[in-house]
Amino acid sequence: MNRFCRAACVSVLTVAWSSSAAAQLPNAPILQNVWANPGMVGAFNMGGGSGGSVYAGAGSWTPSSGRFQVSGGLGAQVLTNGGGSNFAYGARLALPLGGAGSSFGFGAFAGVGGGGAKRTVVDSITRDTLASNATTTLIPVGGSVGWRRSIGSSHGFSIYATPSYVFLTGGGTSGGVFRAGLGADVGITQSIGLTGGVEFGQTKSSLGGPSGTMYGLGVSYAFGQR
Repeated sequence: MNRFCRAACVSVLTVAWSSSAAAQLPNAPILQNVWANPGMVGAFNMGGGSGGSVYAGAGSWTPSSGRFQVSGGLGAQVLTNGGGSNFAYGARLALPLGGAGSSFGFGAFAGVGGGGAKRTVVDSITRDTLASNATTTLIPVGGSVGWRRSIGSSHGFSIYATPSYVFLTGGGTSGGVFRAGLGADVGITQSIGLTGGVEFGQTKSSLGGPSGTMYGLGVSYAFGQR
């Protein structure tokens, strides 16, 4: 496997996202790279959009076989329109399905995440629009396809697309949306990587779900000898 992926491929939650120790954090795009390298990675992720912003630490682990990757993240989110701030969490399991040494690859993933959310509620009698704070759980299931290129012996980049279906539940109601993320990983050194991306698609802000276009940025560090 190309050396640069050892620095850049960290799942996301954050994301993150996949390449930055990705996990399914609220108010951050779902970004999942298609390659996973053995070892542990830590990351700092931030994301946001019209619904609010999130700042979190995350980590991922891949066994020596490289056949799967688990990641998780924990942080704080700030909601717009008077929603205040509260915790956010996420976890994800990813399965790389392409060749470890190929330029093109694909994979699958599933995750869970959540935190406090600001919902829009319509009073059944007065028909007034009310706002309430509650906890929302997000369960994304999707796939990813990507391409990568090395630059020299220790640098490189990869780009990938991540379509997914996100199931939302909380406060006695549920629903789902189709979303798609576009991300890029860059290996700065053999241990340090950067991730950036956006997500767009259907909106379910009434359930505290994704709204409009969301962005995400992350910096990751791969532990151990590279």
